[in-house]
Amino acid sequence: MKHFLFLMLAVFLSTGLAAQVITCYDVQYTTAASGNSPMIDQIVTVQGIVVAQKFYTGTSATNYGFIISDPAGGPWSGLLVFTNQYHPQRGDLVQVTGKIVEYFNLTEMSPTTGYQVLSQGNPLPQPSVIKTSQLISAATAEQWESVLVRVQDVTVTSTPNSYSEFNVNDGSGACQVDDQCFPRTGFSWPPINVGQSWSRIQGVVDFSFSFYAINPRDLQDMVQVDNVSNASVGIQTTTGIINELVAVNVLTSRIKPVWGVSSYTAVFKIDPSKVLFHEVDMVETMTSHEPDVQVSLEGDLITVTFQSQEPINSAADDMTLIKLILEPITYGEAVIQIQSFVYDTTPILSLTSGKILTAIRRSIAWLNITNAHNGRNIFNPALNEKITIEYGTKSISTGVNAKAIVRIYDAQGRLVSTPVNKNIGNALGIESFVWDGRDTNMKLLPIGMYYCHLEIIQRASGAKEETVQPIVIKSIMK
Repeated sequence: MKHFLFLMLAVFLSTGLAAQVITCYDVQYTTAASGNSPMIDQIVTVQGIVVAQKFYTGTSATNYGFIISDPAGGPWSGLLVFTNQYHPQRGDLVQVTGKIVEYFNLTEMSPTTGYQVLSQGNPLPQPSVIKTSQLISAATAEQWESVLVRVQDVTVTSTPNSYSEFNVNDGSGACQVDDQCFPRTGFSWPPINVGQSWSRIQGVVDFSFSFYAINPRDLQDMVQVDNVSNASVGIQTTTGIINELVAVNVLTSRIKPVWGVSSYTAVFKIDPSKVLFHEVDMVETMTSHEPDVQVSLEGDLITVTFQSQEPINSAADDMTLIKLILEPITYGEAVIQIQSFVYDTTPILSLTSGKILTAIRRSIAWLNITNAHNGRNIFNPALNEKITIEYGTKSISTGVNAKAIVRIYDAQGRLVSTPVNKNIGNALGIESFVWDGRDTNMKLLPIGMYYCHLEIIQRASGAKEETVQPIVIKSIMK
């Protein structure tokens, strides 16, 4: 019996340690001269925000990985998760379980044994501003491994070699820039010449073949000329609650006083079937007084015009220019698009749309059926029209693990198709599929009324929720 109790205690302790959620800093921080993680060869669970994808070229296939960061960023705050199983997006808060290894002195998690998206659209950590010389030797560079960093006012000292690597120097010593965060097919750098100046280059740091290198994630991470034409404006993705107001931040990159910018005009586009516009908010923003706001009759276009007597100034990137007060009226993703943006008379080309992510917070069976052409539940498969069926229940981020079964019945109650029978894994609790009007045997169904039946089964308790919505397959109009 003692043997059994000791065995159960050992299992409990090992399970508890494996389940403990730690940070990238916990994995990376070390005082060892080797730079090896103190958790090497251990199975750990780490939580972080996805800041980059990473690609490798192998002899037979392309392997995929992603880099996560502690929300605050800074030294020791990043970790490479080397896997081709999962494909998160920037801003996803993920929890991953796996083994910590040193791959040619680069700390990474590989293989992974667990993965979960806890939330989406989170703000990314600000890049740490460093000197190029800090990436020359391990003594100063190890702390920046897999961290989002930025170097400023650099000069190119070598052109890209056969591995697409080149060097830049801010006057303190040259460091390498590499392309490991770009897809490996069809990518090439813009013209890179010796002596060329770049205002800033940012990206995540990797280590390979005895060199630390900055890996930009896209060409927007590289700004050559520091002026207003290279500014960027974006919508910060945020989470919402259905039928409650939410402030959505419009963010801008640095705007220097010497540029003399004193006005802006922005046109935003929303989908009024998913989100409603209420007003703009200037509290704790760069917009000092009430701008002019015009809303289209359809409620989908919002034009904001602001004129200041003093220069508009932001000393850092990702400062809040203004806030849009919006109301999500359905679950799921509502895209907030910047259609155009002008500082004074200079159009800004680097524009990033955002989203309001509204998770289902109740244990319900939720259905939303739409045709892309008219937003209704009517379509004609004979004309290659399709219909989108969204379904969901309380999101997994709130602790629910549910199974969804979608069945299509005809008007006589006969089952014609079961297109979905799977667990819901999306962080919002919502998934979707496109139905082309075919039955189980892939034959087009005749015109008429059909019924989409959703059954949600909570895996922990076995409790069920159900709902039904009609679908109409129409004929060709003569």
